[in-house]
Amino acid sequence: MKRTFTSVMLLLIVTWMGWSLAEAEAPKKSVPAAQSTTHTHQDVVKKMRDDEDGVVILFVGKKGSFYLRREEGNFTASYEKLRESFNGKKPVSVTFDSVQLNILEVK
Repeated sequence: MKRTFTSVMLLLIVTWMGWSLAEAEAPKKSVPAAQSTTHTHQDVVKKMRDDEDGVVILFVGKKGSFYLRREEGNFTASYEKLRESFNGKKPVSVTFDSVQLNILEVK
């Protein structure tokens, strides 16, 4: 009985250590704020879709979905510039957060 108990305890300890080591060596999914940078891209708006928190934007030459949040201080002006690019097929310059692809400024 002692041997069985000792074997089970040893097995649990080894398993727990394996999980702990695997978690310690796994890459972290969150990006530190220091690595969060902004980029500027000039392109034509391909598609726009409104939702309750903002507008999802797709560009002709850039992969990914960009997001213009309604809580941005210059939402109305940025939205109008993006709408003009979409309707007129004219390029617009967009500054965005490289991590979450949130649009910060439109020129």
